[in-house]
Amino acid sequence: MRALVTGATGFVGSAVVRELLAAGVEVRALVRTTSPRENLQGLAVEVVEGDLSDLASLRRAVQGCQVVYHLAALYSPRPEDGGHLYEVNVGGTERLLQAAQEAGVLRFVHTSTIGTVGRPPGGGLASEQYPFNDWERGSHYARSKALAEAKALAAARAGFPVVVVNPCAPVGARDRGPSSTGHRILAVLARRIPSFPLGGINFVAVRDVARGHLLAAERGRPGERYILGHAQGNLDLATFVRLVAEVAGIPAPRLRARNPLLRLYGALRARERGQQPEALTADPHKAISELGLPQTPLPEAFAEAIAWFREHGYVERMVKGGKL
Repeated sequence: MRALVTGATGFVGSAVVRELLAAGVEVRALVRTTSPRENLQGLAVEVVEGDLSDLASLRRAVQGCQVVYHLAALYSPRPEDGGHLYEVNVGGTERLLQAAQEAGVLRFVHTSTIGTVGRPPGGGLASEQYPFNDWERGSHYARSKALAEAKALAAARAGFPVVVVNPCAPVGARDRGPSSTGHRILAVLARRIPSFPLGGINFVAVRDVARGHLLAAERGRPGERYILGHAQGNLDLATFVRLVAEVAGIPAPRLRARNPLLRLYGALRARERGQQPEALTADPHKAISELGLPQTPLPEAFAEAIAWFREHGYVERMVKGGKL
C-alpha cells in the first residue's frame, strides 16, 4: 500500500510519516520546493514536489496512492493574510479532493483542528456533535479550516470515503516551528508566563495524534469527525505550568492557579496572538472508543518534548530572548 502525506515535513505530518513507515506502508510526501526537510531526513520516503495551489502537481502526487493524509495547511494570526489562508486551506483542500477522487483513492483522511469543533450552547467541552460556532470571533485561520473541513465532509456525503480528524495540542519531539504548544512549553522553561486561553487546552502526545490518523483510515466512519486528544489532557494554565516544571526538573514559576489576574493576563496574551478561542478543551472519547486512540501519559509526552528542545538549543535561545 502507498500513502500520500501532505504537510509531511511538519511536526504532526512527520510523525504520521513515521507511523506509516513503522506499519510497513510506502510513503510519498508532497513537499513544497521551499519547505525545510529536516524532519524527513534519513527516512525512506518518496518526496515529490508540488503545491496545493497547483492541481496538476496534486494529480501527479496522488497517482498510485490508495490513501491520502491531508495535513498541509497555512497558519497565520495576521488578519491581512486572510485571503491567502482561504486560498491555501480551502481551495487547496478542494483541489486535493478532486485529484484524489479522479485517481480512485480508497480513503482520504482530512486533518482539521480542534478549533473547528463547536461547544454546547451553555458551555463545556468541545464535542464532535457540535459544528463550528465561532464565526464572529474566530480568526481567518479558524474560519478557513472550518470551511476546508466542510469541503471534506461534503465530499463524504457525496460518496467519497473521507474521514476528518481534529487534533488537540500535540506534544513531543521534532517540534521545529515551534508550534503554539512548543512556545508555551519553552516559555515555562524560560520562567515566563505563556499565553493561554482562559478555559484551558487539551494536550496529547504527538505520536498518539499520528497513530490516530492511521486508525481513522483503518476504522473511521466516512463522514465522521474524530477529536484526537487525551482523556486527562484538559489543563488550565496553572496545571500546565506545574506539569512542565515538574517534568523539566525546575522550580515552578510562582503562579497561583486561582489568581484571576494571572488567568486574565494569560488569556489576553492568547487573544493577542491571532484571536485564539477562550478554550481549546475537548472530549476525545469518541476517538478513544471507536478508533482505539492511544493515551500516552502526558508526563511522558512532555518529557520527550523538553528533551528534544534542550538537545537542539531551543531553551537557551528562548532564555536569551533570541529568535526560535
